[in-house]
Amino acid sequence: MAEHQAAERADGDRGGLHVALTETVRTVVGAALADGTPPASSAAAPVLATLTAAYAEAFQRPDDTALRHWLLARLGTADDPRAERYWQLLAVINGWPVQEGLREVFDWFTEALRARLAGC
Repeated sequence: MAEHQAAERADGDRGGLHVALTETVRTVVGAALADGTPPASSAAAPVLATLTAAYAEAFQRPDDTALRHWLLARLGTADDPRAERYWQLLAVINGWPVQEGLREVFDWFTEALRARLAGC
């Protein structure tokens, strides 16, 4: 996770942790999960479009297939259960509110990306 962030910094990313982007993902995918939207369904397409547009804007990249492949790699790094535990412990140590886990959200996002890329 640290190596991934260091590489992004070297490539010019100065956005830090992208807390607002994470909250967008949590909110948008959370609504899709609550609605029972399967990630590989056609109903997931507008949800995924909202998310890729948010990432494209945050990272100043085109919203294209290359972005989706990049997102898959990024989500693969974030999906390590040790990373989630790290953030929980860091919150406790620093007196921050411990955030709800994102595993289910990132799993949905990853499956939706894979389904769209398979259809390209």
